[in-house]
Amino acid sequence: MKLAFACTIHKVQGMTTDCAVVSLKRIFESGMAYVALSRTTTLSGLHITDFDENKIFCDPEINASLKNMTKADFLNIQPILHIVQDSKMNSALKIIHHNTEGLECHLDDLKCHHELLLADVLCLTETHLSGSAVPAYLQLDGYTMYKRNRHASYTNYTHLANKKGGGVAIYVKNNFQVSPLMYIQNVTDLEYLVLKIKAPKQALLAVIYRPPSYNLADFLANLNALLTSLEIMDFKPIIVSGDFNEDQLSLHNKPILNLFEDKGYTQLISTGTTENNTLLDPIFVSGSHSNIRAGVLQTYYSYHDPVYCVLD
Repeated sequence: MKLAFACTIHKVQGMTTDCAVVSLKRIFESGMAYVALSRTTTLSGLHITDFDENKIFCDPEINASLKNMTKADFLNIQPILHIVQDSKMNSALKIIHHNTEGLECHLDDLKCHHELLLADVLCLTETHLSGSAVPAYLQLDGYTMYKRNRHASYTNYTHLANKKGGGVAIYVKNNFQVSPLMYIQNVTDLEYLVLKIKAPKQALLAVIYRPPSYNLADFLANLNALLTSLEIMDFKPIIVSGDFNEDQLSLHNKPILNLFEDKGYTQLISTGTTENNTLLDPIFVSGSHSNIRAGVLQTYYSYHDPVYCVLD
């Protein structure tokens, strides 16, 4: 003989067992049958007595809520994947920007992301890196990395240069012909990186990070110097992405957005990019473009969601 044990359904919530005999005779609440029937690891280990399908039911309010939920659009969940599969967009330039909140601690997450590594150019802010060399473990297969750490970005603002965090980086596919512009005359005290993409597509790309503590007036002056320098290069189109810590969904005045618009840029992102539904990670493109796609991707490891733009 073997000892057998009986428990109430409420008692076994969260329990996992190889086999169990489940009686549905005294089901009196919604969800009880589900709890009881889902305790075993295999179907063969589940033995049911007093089966009555009318005892398997959910709370009416849950059922009503499920019916009223908006159905997820698969095209919006995996937009880059669909663009890659579109034969008309094979030659499109795919750019993604993401505030990683620490590249080293999230590199494995980045490598496992279903869409980030579909980008031709992957721009990152808040890399939190230090040191001048690029360690081997930060390399991505098929990409070349360029970076500028926070301490190397400031000349006149030692309080920012000595503060941990910040930093920007760009990964670009190895088959692209590019020229990194690590230093631009008259542009200082800015966490930025500029990349001139020459082939197979042409674009001038910049990624920028503005710390929340960076005085807005000083930042605008240095940002204006960078945008002016980009204009002088006369290399189109110009794409600027980053985290500017200015909510583009706010109803208040947005001086950073105003500066870009005065320079002839269009802001492409229209929905929130953070857990608090603020839009801190815009993408700006100079001039007008007839065939351009942009939006927000999903991630699970950062307060910020990635944003993307695809230029045909």
